Amino acid sequence: MANRLEDFVWRSDFFPRKLSFTKEGKALVAISIGLGIAAVNTGNNLLYLVFGISLALIIISGLLSEANLRGVLVKPVSGLRPIAGQPLSAVLTVTSNRTRFPAFSIEAWPLVEQASSTPGRILDLSPGTTVETACSLVFPKRGLYQMKGMVVATEFPFSFFKKSLIISSKSTVLVYPRLKKPAFTGALVGFEGEDESRPVAGRGVEFFGVRDFRQGDNPRRVLHRLSASKQVPVVREDEQLGVQSAWVALVNRATTKDEADVEDAIERAAGLAVYLINQGRMVGLSTMSGGVPPGTGEGQVTRILDFLATVPVLPANDKSPESIIDSFAAQAPGAKLLWVRP
Repeated sequence: MANRLEDFVWRSDFFPRKLSFTKEGKALVAISIGLGIAAVNTGNNLLYLVFGISLALIIISGLLSEANLRGVLVKPVSGLRPIAGQPLSAVLTVTSNRTRFPAFSIEAWPLVEQASSTPGRILDLSPGTTVETACSLVFPKRGLYQMKGMVVATEFPFSFFKKSLIISSKSTVLVYPRLKKPAFTGALVGFEGEDESRPVAGRGVEFFGVRDFRQGDNPRRVLHRLSASKQVPVVREDEQLGVQSAWVALVNRATTKDEADVEDAIERAAGLAVYLINQGRMVGLSTMSGGVPPGTGEGQVTRILDFLATVPVLPANDKSPESIIDSFAAQAPGAKLLWVRP
């Protein structure tokens, strides 16, 4: 019941300040209640005095913590691309708009539902200064998460309570699936040997043709016998080496009522795609819910992981044919099709 009430307070916009008890605070409140009951029953003036002091400490703690949070702002963070289950370090910029007094024992972190966080801590924030601190976030699974805002909190001065302020900054966080390494990380079947040659001029080993010498050409590539009967020297050109391309074909349909097998397949597809791209391959992604055209480099890694972060899990009773995957793969004829099934 207590946890549900605390969650309601944190999720609700009705409460401008969030207050939670620390272990010391719970002990202080329990002792204060006990002293109050004992003082009423016994009529002992000393107990009334101690009871009054404990209540005064609670009030002073609330006033000082409220003053400690005033004028402290946290710049919203954006562009976070964490991987599910892996800690993500985010740099936060904390600014004090005060002109006289410093702020002490400040904590800051992004408020994202379902994500566990370790706040960034600042012991002393001088007036009119800006300080950077790092927090850590862990997301349980892939998907799109809603960020409600940035939290500024403090336990100053007595650590009886933690008072927090949410600075509204609504945005989203796209969480990538876990990257499971392929079971076999050597040369995959169909990728052994050298890259294929393209019928265009470029850097390679196969002969493509000859052309007139141009400024900047390597003199070693001049064909002297052919050049002897011409006014302009000619040079040899080779065929361009092409990067072998692959399509990661993901069947995102559950085989049973349990959808965990599809999540595992998504993680294996993500790991396989990233591995192939890091090997210099041109990789595309094809699923029963869409796909990503072939590409290379870090940009293609981002595009594929962005797509896999929100790709739906089709139920077992879905009648969509797997031929949908082949229609996407047809965009790159001759590419190696690598199936990933639940």
